[in-house]
Amino acid sequence: MKISEHWLREWVNPAVSSAELAAQLTMAGLEVDSVEPAAPAFESVVVGRVIGLVPHPDADRLRVASVDVGGAEPLQIVCGAPNVAVGMCAPTALIGAVLPGGFTIKQSKLRGVESQGMLCSAKELGLAESSSGLLPLPSDSRPGQNVRELLALDDSIIEIELTPNRGDCLGMEGIAREVATLNRCEFRPLPADAVLPVVDATFPVKLLDPADCPRYVGRVIRGVNPAAETPLWMQERLRRAGVRSLGPLVDVTNYVMLELGQPMHAFDLGRLTGGIEVRRARPGDRLELLNGVVVEPDAETLLITDHAGPLALAGIMGGEISSCTDATRDVFLESAFFAPASIAGRARRYGL
Repeated sequence: MKISEHWLREWVNPAVSSAELAAQLTMAGLEVDSVEPAAPAFESVVVGRVIGLVPHPDADRLRVASVDVGGAEPLQIVCGAPNVAVGMCAPTALIGAVLPGGFTIKQSKLRGVESQGMLCSAKELGLAESSSGLLPLPSDSRPGQNVRELLALDDSIIEIELTPNRGDCLGMEGIAREVATLNRCEFRPLPADAVLPVVDATFPVKLLDPADCPRYVGRVIRGVNPAAETPLWMQERLRRAGVRSLGPLVDVTNYVMLELGQPMHAFDLGRLTGGIEVRRARPGDRLELLNGVVVEPDAETLLITDHAGPLALAGIMGGEISSCTDATRDVFLESAFFAPASIAGRARRYGL
């Protein structure tokens, strides 16, 4: 499990260094495999706001941006990113900036037009393996602010090898409680106010195998915004935990799992039929999983189904047939407890 030290210290902040914290965790039985920087080294990269954009006179795929970086005058930067737009904020490498890999930004001319820096993607900053365009920063970012400061990149990622008996530490809350106990210091639990429903709709649930799933609850959520984007701070926390951002509905459920240790799943309500049933697999059951693998579960496998057939391998992976997409408007949000013995080893059985 990978955890962000910054995130951990929001819950509990003992007066120990990163190295001492790692040693404490290891001696407590939560073996630390590694402590790595959250981002590679780079310098002189600041927030830039694009305030003007015109076509490059001699290159169809390039544009010339006027970029406010908090100085007396905006910079002129030639950019080929497809998502560059007036009003957006993006990381801007100034002249003299050193990017990951030792790449130094120099004043140059691109196809005859002077460029006074570079607008950067997440890949160019070492924050992603691939990028399709510039890294959008929050719209209220202050031009000229250091990007490392804005994104809190001077952080450490602590990778912990958990033993099977420490499921309580499969979330930030559990690790923070352990650290607070080791240091006899304050543990600050996350305030969680009840969210009152604004719709009366429910979706029926039947537990046909209550020994394997004694508790399964859900909430109908209507009218989600398919154009919404996951906040950058949440994307960054997911990245540092080794989880790829896949859009707000999936990201929120993954974030809650990482923070509180409670797995959740979002179904597209419009793709569900009749009601939810939690049961063992039956002959003829077949399910395409989210990773594209098609499985024919055996009788020992616990399933989440609706009246039309299987939807998910309980506690392991959801199915493609009920997954949320860009067209999803209504959601059935699942939170459940599955008996450990009923799901142990099932992922390996299906090569997941």
